[in-house]
Amino acid sequence: MKLRRLIYTSQATESFSKDNLLDLLLQSRAYNSVDDITGVLMHKKGFFLQVLEGESEAIEDLLNRLLLDARHIKLKIVLDNFTESRMFSNWAMGCVDFNKDEFKIMPGLYVDLSDPKVIQELTTRLPEVASFLLKEIDCK
Repeated sequence: MKLRRLIYTSQATESFSKDNLLDLLLQSRAYNSVDDITGVLMHKKGFFLQVLEGESEAIEDLLNRLLLDARHIKLKIVLDNFTESRMFSNWAMGCVDFNKDEFKIMPGLYVDLSDPKVIQELTTRLPEVASFLLKEIDCK
């Protein structure tokens, strides 16, 4: 079965505290478990990058909900394609808050989720980023 992988960026409409991010993560996991969607949500300084994986219809429904979500604006689709396998198969939704010092992600990869060049590099290096995140960061 072909899976759809969608990557988007957006900007928070207000500051996200650790508790706000945890609430968002718990909500995401609840919805995504039901819809068999996996992925990771990255956050830094009010900017988000999210990778979503699942059946095309489920991803489309989620995208429509995200477009109406008042917690963020300027949603921009970075990548939308089909794949044979998931990169985040065990994560209903993983999380990475790059504002924390312990989440300095990978050597040589600067994480500024407001910079289109950084977004492009993250997207290009997604398999490497996914491997690192799955191995090094526990978001359970």
